[in-house]
Amino acid sequence: MARTLIALAVIAGALAVAWLARRFRSPSPTAPTYSVPARLERWDFAQPNAEWLLAVFTSKTCSTCAAVVKAAQSLADDSMAVQEVEFRRHSELHRRYAVDAVPLAVLADRTGAACASLAGPATAAELSALIASARQLPGTV
Repeated sequence: MARTLIALAVIAGALAVAWLARRFRSPSPTAPTYSVPARLERWDFAQPNAEWLLAVFTSKTCSTCAAVVKAAQSLADDSMAVQEVEFRRHSELHRRYAVDAVPLAVLADRTGAACASLAGPATAAELSALIASARQLPGTV
């Protein structure tokens, strides 16, 4: 009888420990997420009448942002306006568009609809491919 009570006590203790461990465990690691605006109000930017806008959200503390801006600027032409949106100078735009990761390149059409985006380091070739694929989407202006 004593052995049965000891066994039951050990089982109850093990169940309690398992329950506590499950209840207080940390959540599983997840992939980082970031917010991308669905639309950009074109009047917030320097060339609102350009056919396309490539807005590059950056921060002075970002180690890769300058290279992304340089790559984006190499793609500017008569139909493609490129504008850097640096956090300290344009913090209101970062807040309005809920940008929480930089560098973030957002391609918007003439209506302001965000057609494509690319977060993180990007080369001119990657941005060019992004632009080319977005221009082929049905319904883009």
